[in-house]
Amino acid sequence: MKLALSPDEVKFRDDLREVYRTKIPAEIRDRMKYGHELSRDDIVTSHRILNENGLAVPKWPVQWGGRDWSPMQLHIWEDEMQLASVPEPLTFNAQMIGPVIAQFGSEELKQRFLPATANLDIWWCQGFSEPDAGSDLAAVRTTAVRDGDSYIVNGQKIWTTLAQ
Repeated sequence: MKLALSPDEVKFRDDLREVYRTKIPAEIRDRMKYGHELSRDDIVTSHRILNENGLAVPKWPVQWGGRDWSPMQLHIWEDEMQLASVPEPLTFNAQMIGPVIAQFGSEELKQRFLPATANLDIWWCQGFSEPDAGSDLAAVRTTAVRDGDSYIVNGQKIWTTLAQ
């Protein structure tokens, strides 16, 4: 059995390579390639360039920036990104929060949050761990009680993933 990309898939791959290798700054790709820590600015810059080129949220619904690609195209998109040492789109935005809002959010929430989430104008993070609970959401005890225009938070957290 001989596996090979179709002519359309080869063109698709080559178009991705062009974007990844000419639009994403070489210094960001070098930091990624050599395992150096990326700054917030590196992540935002890379993510926004991907978004400008329709490559940040291809798995989303088309009306919100998705691409309706085949499984092979999605594989090529990710594979070529890794080969070019391009940071992947921010996971919380592209793979966690955005798809949930797109699927379950009201039209108002979609309009308000999806474009900003796709462009990394909003930086989503995860923070629900606390002492004696870990990531067991059923064991979380921290509460927030409304006090006028503010909330009083009772409890503590021990980490927040990707918060700045």
